[in-house]
Amino acid sequence: MSRNKKSQFQRFIIDSIPVAMVTMDYDFKITSFNKRAEKLTGYKAHEAIGQPCHDILNSSRCQEGCPLQTVQNFSESTLGLEGEVINRNGEKIPVRIGAASIVNNDNNFTGYLEVIEDISRQKRIEREKNNFIFMIAHDMKSPLIGINGLINRLKKEKSCQENDKLQSYFKVIEEAGQRLESMVSEFLEYSRLENGQIKLELRETDIAHVLQQATDMHRLRAEERNIVLSCNGHSLTAIEADENRLHRVFSNIIDNAIKYSPRQTEISISTRETESEILIYFKDQGWGIGPQEIPYIFDAFYRTKSDEKPSGQGLGLAASRAIISQHGGTISVESIQGKGSVFTVRLPKHGKAETKMISGL
Repeated sequence: MSRNKKSQFQRFIIDSIPVAMVTMDYDFKITSFNKRAEKLTGYKAHEAIGQPCHDILNSSRCQEGCPLQTVQNFSESTLGLEGEVINRNGEKIPVRIGAASIVNNDNNFTGYLEVIEDISRQKRIEREKNNFIFMIAHDMKSPLIGINGLINRLKKEKSCQENDKLQSYFKVIEEAGQRLESMVSEFLEYSRLENGQIKLELRETDIAHVLQQATDMHRLRAEERNIVLSCNGHSLTAIEADENRLHRVFSNIIDNAIKYSPRQTEISISTRETESEILIYFKDQGWGIGPQEIPYIFDAFYRTKSDEKPSGQGLGLAASRAIISQHGGTISVESIQGKGSVFTVRLPKHGKAETKMISGL
């Protein structure tokens, strides 16, 4: 195949890929721009090439958490970062971004690659799902409160107190009502978190201290299963965060690690700090998560195949992702079946936390 035909074939392949692909030089100026990138941004390739990427892509991550800066500063590829691109018409488009450096056959740096996926449809489906959950849970809450209140009144009636069988029935109904009310409350909180309807109580927070608290809370349970639970968090820069909600995230990850780890294994928690963010690693030696399940592990109500006796509603990791997202961070997992998993939480050091609360709840 001639060089010209080979170049045309490569261009055909790149333009056929259903995601935006943009390459940049060392100064972050655009060197190539595929058809999907044109559709996403509204700019033609000849308008974009030679321009600074932030002028064309106009991403919400250009100022803080730029994936290209991460690749440049730490020689680490980034994957699955969510943000927004503002197109030529001023429309905000939710996207998922990945970035990596490009090297030639001699392993010499030649530029950067950014892959941008339009996730508008996915976000719309998520909103519809969350609105449905909220509607159902909200409509169930009031009658449940009424039922539980009426049961309490009946229990105190003299004629009922003298009837042991009725009292046993009341106890069963009351416990079932409390479980259902707890379930409804969990659904409501998750829906509010996903829709940004819960205001974070931001204050200067010592992440290492919160980690230690969450670890100590689960230490006894770990010891009962002969699991070594260690927290090797170093002294970290204090950041603006909601301490209670971060504690909930850390606690949920540790709780899952204990739940899915065999006896006589180890769960370790460690931290790393960069110029722009704090990274927290939760590593276990559990049964692991199958590669086919990893893309869905943070979805609401999703349960892995190892959930033989599921507890809760399958909202723990989904709520954790929503909380970390509101802080401007990300949560991800790497896993090998039979060897364990590593959950990684990334928190920005310089305020990108979402503090807005939507009223009318």
